[in-house]
Amino acid sequence: MRRVIIAGLLLTALVATGAAEQLTTVAIINIDRVYNTFYRDSQEVRELERLRREYQDEIDAQVRELQNLRQRHTIALDQNNTITATRLESQIAEKERFIEDLARRRRAQLEARQARLLSDDFLNRMQQAIQYVAETEGYTVVLRADTEGLQWWSSTVDISDKVLARLRTISR
Repeated sequence: MRRVIIAGLLLTALVATGAAEQLTTVAIINIDRVYNTFYRDSQEVRELERLRREYQDEIDAQVRELQNLRQRHTIALDQNNTITATRLESQIAEKERFIEDLARRRRAQLEARQARLLSDDFLNRMQQAIQYVAETEGYTVVLRADTEGLQWWSSTVDISDKVLARLRTISR
């Protein structure tokens, strides 16, 4: 009887030790890469990129006009034409304010479109895909690749491609 009790205690100690030594496995996911790859062929993303180029071209054209005004201002100063130089200074200040406002408005418009694109539905599907891959692959923790403090990781723990494949599967 004593041997049975000792064997039982030893078995309990072994099981408790084994449970305490559970290994934590960590995976890394690059959310930006998953998002960009998943939506690369999307009409909405192509439209967003078209607008981004269009807005940048619009801002670039305004910057060229500003540079032209600055050149004309320099020429007016070189020719001691203070009336023209003063008028151009006013136009330059106005153009600078306009460009700043235009850039701010366009950036807000692009951010709003991108926020609509990255909807709650997509985030829910991505979370489901991450959870599925982590559970099926045996990972206990999944960290974002852009998390502050991560210095290096092996490509073997990067589950971005697996999550992307799972997203494609559940999105059909």
